[in-house]
Amino acid sequence: MRKFWILTVLACVMSTGIFAQICLDDVWMCLKNNQAGKAKKLVDECMIGNEANAEAWLMKGNVYLQIYQRDVERLKKEPTYISKTPEAAWIANESFYKALELNNKIEPKTGMLGPIDGQILCAGPLYTIGEKAKKENKLEEAVQYLTVAARNLKLDKNNPNMPTDVGYIYYDLAVLSSKLKNAANYKSFLQDAVNIKTPVPEIYLMMYDLYKAEKDTVNCGKILITAKKVVPVKFQADIKATELDYYAMSGEIDKLNETCDKMAEEYATEPTVLNIIAGHLVNNGQYEKAEIIINKGLAIDSSNFDLTQQMGYRYFFDAVKYQDLIDIAMKDKEYTKANELKDTQKVVLEKAHTWVEKAYNINKNDKQNNIMLQQIKVKLLKPVPEDLKARVDSYKSQK
Repeated sequence: MRKFWILTVLACVMSTGIFAQICLDDVWMCLKNNQAGKAKKLVDECMIGNEANAEAWLMKGNVYLQIYQRDVERLKKEPTYISKTPEAAWIANESFYKALELNNKIEPKTGMLGPIDGQILCAGPLYTIGEKAKKENKLEEAVQYLTVAARNLKLDKNNPNMPTDVGYIYYDLAVLSSKLKNAANYKSFLQDAVNIKTPVPEIYLMMYDLYKAEKDTVNCGKILITAKKVVPVKFQADIKATELDYYAMSGEIDKLNETCDKMAEEYATEPTVLNIIAGHLVNNGQYEKAEIIINKGLAIDSSNFDLTQQMGYRYFFDAVKYQDLIDIAMKDKEYTKANELKDTQKVVLEKAHTWVEKAYNINKNDKQNNIMLQQIKVKLLKPVPEDLKARVDSYKSQK
């Protein structure tokens, strides 16, 4: 009796395997004849009871990828066409992945895709779907599709553009994670991009800001070193500017000055970069050096708002410095010295007023410049024009 039961079980198993093979052969023939719709119906039937069959999953992946490709072609001809299987690319990818998970040595039938090639081909469709979700503000869905797209692209070892392509996706994923307020994913995606040496400057700048927020000055320095090795020189302007921030943060003023000199020479014809350099110098009290660099920029573009405003900052902060000295002199009852310092401060403040007002005449919509101009006018007992007063008053109502 026991022998009969064992034979019965074996017969059932064998018949199930034979049925599955016949079923999959039918699916294969449908695909070869471009009968994707029929193949889909058959493969869904084949999967019942064959959930542990790697060959069945591999065939399912091929079927659903062909369904996706068919729908894309039809959509080109019929813009109003709505797919009955909008998740086809996702199902195809998951099926290829499952096949490989069950049998990492599985080989496809003639004319079919293997699990690795299948996943690589799914990367493009998944990226397209993820980008669409991003534009529609479906952020979590976008993260889901773009994450898998990046994973699949990394499988393509023969693609020379792979690091850059994947890096841009990681950059997108980091931005999306930031919007979703997922700090762990934000840092993880940036680190993934760094690990594959992505030559995209924004990634390293974001990583720097992250380390800076964590007060991790050691890694701030390391990430800038990495960036300068990986990012092409022609795209390093922002990285070098951030290096100035690092030297200021570390209190390395000599290195700050030295690097500013090198950058001012390297970017001598770029007012935008010269303004950034001058800004770091002004923020660190290097007013005379900042003025030289600002003048270089203004010689190229005399009506440049940012440089004009920067010159205003140069004198404004210099005047603030004198206020501290005046307060000390008054405290020590050195009134003559205090009066001399006040006179000097007024001269400096007048220069600040000249430049800040000039900036105002170039652009009347800059909030910080407008506030600074009103403060200087009040300090110098100058009349405040009604249009300036109205603009500054409007900022109060915006709080």
